[in-house]
Amino acid sequence: MKKESLIGLMLLVAGSLLLAYQVYHFAAHESIFDLASIRAAQEAQLRLPLTPLFGAVAMFAGVVLIVRDRDRAS
Repeated sequence: MKKESLIGLMLLVAGSLLLAYQVYHFAAHESIFDLASIRAAQEAQLRLPLTPLFGAVAMFAGVVLIVRDRDRAS
C-alpha cells in the first residue's frame, strides 16, 4: 500500500467517525481564585459541535486519493 492510499484510508476512517460522532464533549477546569490554602475551582462541561460537512469532505478527499493512487499504479 502506497503512501497516498494510506492517507486516503485514514481520511475515510476519520470522515466516517466525524459523521458518526457529531459532538465532542470535554470538561474544562478553571481556577476562580487562589488565596493561601483556600482554592476555588469551577468545572464546566463543554460541547464542540462538528458539522457533517467536515466528515463528508474528509471522506471525499480520501476516495480521491485512493482512486488517484490506483490510476498511477496502472
